[in-house]
Amino acid sequence: MPHSDRGKTAALVSLVAAMLSFGVIPIFLRYFAGYLDAWTVNGVRYSVGALFWLPFLLFLERQPTGATALATPRNVWRDAIVPSLVNAVGQAFFALGPYYVPASTLGFVIRLSFLFTICFGFAFLPEERRLARQPAFWIGALLSVAGVVLMFVDKLGDGAAESWIGMAILVATSLAWGGYAVSVRYWMAAYTARESFAVISIYTSAALVALMLLLGRIGDLGAIGLDLWGLLMGSALIGIAFGHVLYYRGIHRLGPVVSSGIMLITPFVTYLAAALLLAERLSAVEMIGGIVVVLGGALLVVARGQIEKIADDLP
Repeated sequence: MPHSDRGKTAALVSLVAAMLSFGVIPIFLRYFAGYLDAWTVNGVRYSVGALFWLPFLLFLERQPTGATALATPRNVWRDAIVPSLVNAVGQAFFALGPYYVPASTLGFVIRLSFLFTICFGFAFLPEERRLARQPAFWIGALLSVAGVVLMFVDKLGDGAAESWIGMAILVATSLAWGGYAVSVRYWMAAYTARESFAVISIYTSAALVALMLLLGRIGDLGAIGLDLWGLLMGSALIGIAFGHVLYYRGIHRLGPVVSSGIMLITPFVTYLAAALLLAERLSAVEMIGGIVVVLGGALLVVARGQIEKIADDLP
């Protein structure tokens, strides 16, 4: 097999692994909700992810030369501040979601983040503004929003405060993650994926641990068993330490369009896992809403691919 084909195959495997990793995280979080509060879960999980990457950062700091941003006038620790703050906000909201909505709902609605990524791109990345001329973008945006409304319409109609809070939390999560994707592209383009995420995970962990100390019930950690500790650490490695870097590796090799398209399968992984492991079921209307969200995301990916094709065709 030619080297380029092997590289693409490896990137595709990385994306599928990332998709599976991200797909099962809502299941972990929903399970943890029965034992610990969101702030404590967040602080523990992100600390594990940050500690995993700490040796890598120490190794980078000891290298006297090299093609990393640490050997240039750029400063990865400074440039990572804004993306880390945005990521911390997104992670805080994401961890709160399972306390208000089923894991499957969480999995589908956060696909709305791709729409917010494009919207933030309009503001900070001029090349993204060409999307406004693509009909697929506007149709995809409308479908994405309509799908979210469908997923909550029955519960919101009942006037339950918990449903309103849950929807607000998931939309806030999607908004923050949309901003995070653009902030990484804007501030961290000069650095490798591992280097970028290593520093961001350290900063994010510090913020989430501070929130855990302020708002969490840390004493509950003493009451959980080794099995739950193992799940906490395992979920951190799967979703934080490995998942993001695998995803960035796929983007680097196959591009954002193919990568985003594959990620659209993620909520269906969450739905199947939630049905098997948590006995969760979505109503027919909720399932239709979830599918509409994914279809909207697919059209956004198509619109993104169209502007990239136009750019490639330009002399």
